[in-house]
Amino acid sequence: MVTMGNRSDGNPVLLKADNTVFYPTRIPFEERRFEEGWLQRLIERNPGLLPVEDIEPVFAPLIPIGTEVGTDAGPIDNLFISPAGYLTIVETKLWRNPEARRQVVGQIVDYAKDISHWSFEKLDMQVRNYNRRHQSLENGILETIRFTKDSQMIGEAKLVDTISRNLERGRLLLLIVGDGIRESVEAMVEFLTRTPQLQFTLALVELQVYEIKTGEAKDLLVIPQVVTRTREITRAVVHIEGVDIQSVRVDVDTSTAGDVAGSRRRTISEQDYFNALGQSLSPDQVEFAQQIIRDMEDLGCLIQWRQASYVVRLADPSGSGQKLTLFVVTKDGQVYVGWLPGQLKNIGLPQEIGYEFVEESSKPFKGCRVHPTNRESWAKSISLGQLHERYEDFVLLVERTIVRIRSASAKAEG
Repeated sequence: MVTMGNRSDGNPVLLKADNTVFYPTRIPFEERRFEEGWLQRLIERNPGLLPVEDIEPVFAPLIPIGTEVGTDAGPIDNLFISPAGYLTIVETKLWRNPEARRQVVGQIVDYAKDISHWSFEKLDMQVRNYNRRHQSLENGILETIRFTKDSQMIGEAKLVDTISRNLERGRLLLLIVGDGIRESVEAMVEFLTRTPQLQFTLALVELQVYEIKTGEAKDLLVIPQVVTRTREITRAVVHIEGVDIQSVRVDVDTSTAGDVAGSRRRTISEQDYFNALGQSLSPDQVEFAQQIIRDMEDLGCLIQWRQASYVVRLADPSGSGQKLTLFVVTKDGQVYVGWLPGQLKNIGLPQEIGYEFVEESSKPFKGCRVHPTNRESWAKSISLGQLHERYEDFVLLVERTIVRIRSASAKAEG
């Protein structure tokens, strides 16, 4: 049995239904209990183990399309694709020597550089080879995505275009996965600045492996954690002065032109969201969508990016780690509300706060009402244009609801 979950501080405790308590024992990474091939197979068979949704949502869920994939830079340990056409490269490492730590970042970036020169046809051939070896099937990329359980594939022509564009631009997720990872972002800079033309996200994921002894059986508990990830893309501009090239000056562009909120660069998920939004809405409406993000962050909310939307959420004031959904803005400019009452119930707070938010938030908008059979949501969405007309009222309601949630949480703790 392999159990997967989120990492927590301290050592985990397993409490069974019969009140039996087990204290898992951490398997030190210095021990040679596992090989990197074990990690590769674990990830291939259990891609949900990797917290990709928390890193870059457009890359989730992971669909395996290759192991030991040949490139000019060497074999890629694991290769995945999402239903939306975004590729993830995984390099597994067991940190047994300093040399591996120094080399692995440059190694995975070299894989990204090589993949960025691939065509859709070359990638499709690699996927067919993988399926032929592992499943005795001739399926290419499109068939692999289509026949993946619960996968919602976009139109085939659009998917091919997206994959081709992502390859060309190097819009990739690079994951270094292993045990005992203790790298710093500073150690990555040298490698990242070598590839300003690529638009990848790089993250380090540590897998803590624990052993649970239940009689003669020895089960494993695997707990993933994102150690760190790149959040900015720094662009270097080279100025060549003089006919005989006697002077070369390199400027680093740290401007925030085009950034949401003007204070940080967008992730790939954000970039693609606003690109899609701009195709169907006016620049003023796109700016309004950005303003919503700024205003909600000022209220202490979190913005969670999905493949087709961003979600405005509030962290549980009690610190449980649960996030409460206030509303959603889709990439085609629709806004809707839902789920808050049930989420409040799950953390022991009054559902009525959520029900009142759903009801009161629907009132300012013509044609909008609470769902007749589900009080947790609106019956239909509204447009960004409709929200803009009554935005001040909506923000005040959101703020009032946040205050009520925090007050209820404080009373519950007291």
